[in-house]
Amino acid sequence: MQHLADRYGQGPVQLSEISEVQKIPAKFLTVILSELSRFGIVDSQRGKDGGYWLALSPIDITYGDLIRVMRGSLALVPCASRFAHEKCKNCVEEGDCRTRALMLQVRDRTAELLDSIRLSDQIQTVPPFSPEEVEEV
Repeated sequence: MQHLADRYGQGPVQLSEISEVQKIPAKFLTVILSELSRFGIVDSQRGKDGGYWLALSPIDITYGDLIRVMRGSLALVPCASRFAHEKCKNCVEEGDCRTRALMLQVRDRTAELLDSIRLSDQIQTVPPFSPEEVEEV
């Protein structure tokens, strides 16, 4: 999506370009773009001069929107999801569960952050972790 945002207003972007530059397998990318098209975020045109482009301005698309479309929820666990809520099986009552209370806080803070960042926003890259910074599990 960031690739399409960077090319917004420049016409269709071919699948092969996105796949190559973003290092996403073309078959997988087709599925992703099809799903985003179904939700009105991406448009496409077939043919030699075809490709994909954002159906909305990058300023109108948040990262929270994209994750909700692709995952269905921002929550790490189903019992903390606002839009795809499921009670846990074999667990304490939700009102007594401290893990759920924590996960709701994580979900709300994640939503706050992701809903405040738009595809039009500049995101600074950071260098990779050094070997000393990476902990082995």
